[in-house]
Amino acid sequence: MLIGYTAFDPFVVILGTMWAVYLLGKAPIRVVAFMPTALSLYFFIPTVTYLTLWQTVPMALTGWVFMRGKIGLPLSGRTVLAVIVLAFMLSAAYAVLAGDDISRAIFRIVYYLGMFAIFLFCYEMGKKSDAYRLLLIGLAVTGLVYAAYGLYQILGIQFGLPVRGIIRGTYGVDMAYEYGFVRINSLANEPKRLGYVLFLGAMACVFLARLQPQYGNRLRLAASGIFTTSLFTFAGSYFAAVFLFVCAAVLLYPSRATIYFFGLLLAGAVAMAVVSDLGIYEALVHSYERRLEEVELGLDGQNVYRQEFFAQQYLERHPLAAIFGVGLGQYYVTLYREYGVGVGLDAFGGLMPLNSTFLELVFDLGGGVAVLFYSSIAALIWKLRRAGEHFLCLALLFVTVQSLTILTAPFMVFFAGLGIARLGARCKVVSASLILPRKSGRGQAAMRSMSAGER
Repeated sequence: MLIGYTAFDPFVVILGTMWAVYLLGKAPIRVVAFMPTALSLYFFIPTVTYLTLWQTVPMALTGWVFMRGKIGLPLSGRTVLAVIVLAFMLSAAYAVLAGDDISRAIFRIVYYLGMFAIFLFCYEMGKKSDAYRLLLIGLAVTGLVYAAYGLYQILGIQFGLPVRGIIRGTYGVDMAYEYGFVRINSLANEPKRLGYVLFLGAMACVFLARLQPQYGNRLRLAASGIFTTSLFTFAGSYFAAVFLFVCAAVLLYPSRATIYFFGLLLAGAVAMAVVSDLGIYEALVHSYERRLEEVELGLDGQNVYRQEFFAQQYLERHPLAAIFGVGLGQYYVTLYREYGVGVGLDAFGGLMPLNSTFLELVFDLGGGVAVLFYSSIAALIWKLRRAGEHFLCLALLFVTVQSLTILTAPFMVFFAGLGIARLGARCKVVSASLILPRKSGRGQAAMRSMSAGER
């Protein structure tokens, strides 16, 4: 029995927002552990828009940042942020003064203010020694809870139990299937968004096992379970992101490529032996091939519903839009006017968003800003790799790869803020170890503390 929107939804959003506000007042560092849930849990309050935790919590962080006042970023970070903020202000002014959809412009202004707030808050919290541990715990717990409910969805559908499905507004609910198998979405809004959250949760369990070796076996077992559960999303975009992530990770860590390759080969052989008689392998292959066919056909397909194909063609036809964007939140109306019903807006005036962070940035802020943002993220990933911040390096790499086909901007700025803070803390520790007398050992002790769990 499928369950859709209920009166419990507003309760969850209000309670989660109040919890975040309480923590911001009492112990802001603990919000780091709550953020993975806040940025992915899909319960909502139906207002002018659907108000979720990934909207209310960033708004609370915006207030915290303004009350906090000045937050000192490194020079390189300040420069990039200043350029993006300038583009944001210009695009917002154009959208409000000359745009076709002022209400959507206001929503996007609030959205980007939240993104800036997440980044600055995480940068400030990342300076604290406990932030890394809380990050891993938050991701691991979120992954475990989502995986558990995802498995319950499979059993619930099989045995007719009450199951929260894929919510389609206040009155609609359904469940997706692939080759006869349930595509789980757990407590996220869609299977593909659940996939990357589970992947991050599994990876967090692995690194948390290094940080807390007394629970190592349990955490590694949890990681295996979470990742296996993520396969039941049957999300082609998620599988493609995992494949590209592994390829990129091998290039970042070539010395470990051999062990990773044989490890994945062994895991794949075991998985094949387990699921070969259940039809799961065929479903996974079918999911991947279906997604690949959609990409190959693009706008030549019979039933094209992916907004990204239309967006790419529009940018090819309108190079100025590719350079300067079309104004905050204006791409819905822009694409609708170009292509008609089903692109940008549906027959009832509902929004049809792009499933690509990169394309959203191009339309909102311009191609130059999008390239600057992704170039800065790539440089940060490389710096984290060189500094030995392996989890943040890999987590940021994965959500960046995934962002090409799913909206992962909140997680990108979340990891980026923490990563820049950790790099700054490491630089200070290195300086201290060079300045302090060798016999004091304080600099060396601090460096060992920073490196805990990263080896």
